[in-house]
This record gives sequence, C-alpha cells and structure tokens, in this order.
Amino acid sequence: MTTSKMKTVVLFFVIAFNFSQSLVDAGCAKEFRITVHVVNNLPSKSPVLGLRCQSKDDDLGYHTLSLYQDYNWSFCLHLFGRTLFFCHLYWGAKQKAFDVFRDKLGGKVYQHHFWSIRGDGIYNYNFSTDVTSPPTKMYDWN
Repeated sequence: MTTSKMKTVVLFFVIAFNFSQSLVDAGCAKEFRITVHVVNNLPSKSPVLGLRCQSKDDDLGYHTLSLYQDYNWSFCLHLFGRTLFFCHLYWGAKQKAFDVFRDKLGGKVYQHHFWSIRGDGIYNYNFSTDVTSPPTKMYDWN
C-alpha cells in the first residue's frame, strides 16, 4: 500500500471515530437512538423486582421496580454494530441474567425494545411481526 493510500485509510478511521464520538456526545439521530423498557408484570403481592442493567461502558446501577413500573433508558448505537446491554434480575430467591439488546450488524434494529417480567419467566414483545401480537417467552427464571 502506498503512503498516500495509507494516509487516506488512517484519515477515514480518524473521521469515523470522531463522528461516532460526536453522536454520543451531542445525542444521536432518531434512527440511531434505542430505548429499552423493562416492565414489572409479576403477580400482585410479590416481592419487588430488583434489576441491574449495564453495557461494557455504562453501568446503570441497581434499581427496584414495583408492580407495573417501567424502568427504561435510551442510548445511541455504536458505529460498528457492537452495542450490547444486559440485565440481571432478582425476584425473591429467583434470578436471571440475559441480553436485553444486542446490535446485529446488518440486521433490522427497532427503536423500542419491551421486556415483560412475569412470574413464569421473561417475555419480549417482537414488533417485527405484528404490534398487536402477544409477547414471546424468552427465558425461565433460574
């Protein structure tokens, strides 16, 4: 590779990196902004739901959710499709850790991701098929 081509490649990566940082620093375009919702749909008179959600870079802390309470947060997609958030849920003696958002490079990404936490497991609403369809059970409690 010639020196000129090498400089062009390096310049491209510097610009791409700065662009990705500016999206994070100044907010991002609507189509790159994702919101995850975790809703406590446990049976009434249940212990509160505890959760801790995080990514590689952001720890959102420990939270407790009362019945029907929605914990949600928004973030910008990483430029190279490496965005991952996971949560660890605690409900009495039961718990479960799972990915709540994983950016699939080249795949369809929806702006809102809804998780319903229930007594028999963790459910996800898949709006790619039909917005009126019932949620799909994704995980059992450990």
